[in-house]
Amino acid sequence: MSAPHDPSALSVNLAAVPSQGARVAVSTAREAFGFPEAEFQIVGGLRLHGRLDRLERDGFRLRAHLGGELRLECVRCLAPVPLPVNEELDLVYLPRVAESASLGGGERALEASDMNVSFYDEDRLELAETVWEQLHLALPSKPLCSSGCLGLCSSCGADRNHHPGCCRDENTGRPDRSGLGALRELAGFTEAPG
Repeated sequence: MSAPHDPSALSVNLAAVPSQGARVAVSTAREAFGFPEAEFQIVGGLRLHGRLDRLERDGFRLRAHLGGELRLECVRCLAPVPLPVNEELDLVYLPRVAESASLGGGERALEASDMNVSFYDEDRLELAETVWEQLHLALPSKPLCSSGCLGLCSSCGADRNHHPGCCRDENTGRPDRSGLGALRELAGFTEAPG
């Protein structure tokens, strides 16, 4: 599972990558990656395919495409939100010793060119780590099922997209303040018009 010519390898033996580079192709189920629990689910599997080339000095360059689909939760109503993954990667990997040499033994500000640089240990490139990092970079900060999502009712917890008038007083048309809404009112929070 570690030879660079094995297109399904999740771990690449960098010492064995030939001077002309190697093809990288991983298409596997989510379980094979061994990811920890996350704020998303992988639907089906993920596909990573491209090339891993040696740099003139120490290091490697991975140019690849990452594809698949994730499922997230809407931050307002908790409904499932599909997120297609269609990412083009262009990453540079340097040996870990180069990291401390480039820092000169001290701290320095990150530059734009540093954002696509990662480091490897012991001549091994763990593709699962690369995929994990790229998936997190692709996540929206606040996933929504739709831009007009009404969220959950603060009083009864019903999905207001399906039950927009769930806790309204039939006589006044105003929200019923017998539950969480009353606490919000006491704390000085105001509700968005709904």
